[in-house]
Amino acid sequence: MCGMWTITSASRIKARPSATSIPILSQLSISVHRTTTALPYLRSRNQHTPAMSQPKPAIVIVTGAWHLPPSWDKVSSRLRAGGYAVRVPRLLSVCGPEPVDHTWRVDAAVVRDAAMPFVAQGREVVLVGHSYGGVVAMVAAEGLTVADRAARGLKGGVKAILFVCALLMTERGVSTMEAKGGYADWMAPGQPVFQGISYSFPVVPGKEPFYNDLPPEEAEYWIGKLQRQSQRAMEEPLPICLKDINVSMTYLFCEADQSIPIEDQRRLVAGVPGMKTEWCSAAHSPFLSQPDFTTDVIKKVAEEEVGLFEKSSA
Repeated sequence: MCGMWTITSASRIKARPSATSIPILSQLSISVHRTTTALPYLRSRNQHTPAMSQPKPAIVIVTGAWHLPPSWDKVSSRLRAGGYAVRVPRLLSVCGPEPVDHTWRVDAAVVRDAAMPFVAQGREVVLVGHSYGGVVAMVAAEGLTVADRAARGLKGGVKAILFVCALLMTERGVSTMEAKGGYADWMAPGQPVFQGISYSFPVVPGKEPFYNDLPPEEAEYWIGKLQRQSQRAMEEPLPICLKDINVSMTYLFCEADQSIPIEDQRRLVAGVPGMKTEWCSAAHSPFLSQPDFTTDVIKKVAEEEVGLFEKSSA
């Protein structure tokens, strides 16, 4: 496996030796605007000052491979209507026809860029990772969880991760595609990227497995919005796994999924002790076919009281 990389922003990467004791994205540099705190309203002695209510956790949604942020508009609009701050950043590994060399590392930096303004204010954040986005959410959370920050005397952080029919990294040193079990017949990858070829690849036309529970017209619309995906993001191994992340985790099973079939979802979840689960009858895109239910699951995770979790020593 190649050496570790330090990400100083979503656009600057520099190589450095591996160091398991330092979070992958710990050197991420982000500018955050300072906020001023208003003076408390003065009341007379015989009046009680109500306790300040904590803001709702912010929601950062991490899209899957080939998908753009608007695919989550049905859910994000419902969350915002419920008083949640929502960010759906575009992953840089999702691209056009040009060759790219972006990996999950760059995508995780983008997600941290989206989360850090909330964390810097001492707020809690829930990451929602769909499909490949589950891998990115895991990397983005390393060193940024509520427990991690509390150990440094800081408030806020990633409170929980919700995995939506997502790929899970249950072992260190494994690539995303290895976790999936290899390329499927609906993918069109090029030559291995570690032969020096940067390549972005599409889904095979006519074999798109994402929308089999949508009306045909809507499915065709979203098929037309699919992009290409950086192959290196799928093939570069990860030096961490979910055992290294001390955060509450929930998995949303999607029973009709044709991209990550239910038996594969079960296999992945079985490798993560303590994973909480939710179920739905949807295919791979419940945020399109079952947006109300998907929104409710996100709210449930966001509102759940959780303790501090410890990293596994395995």
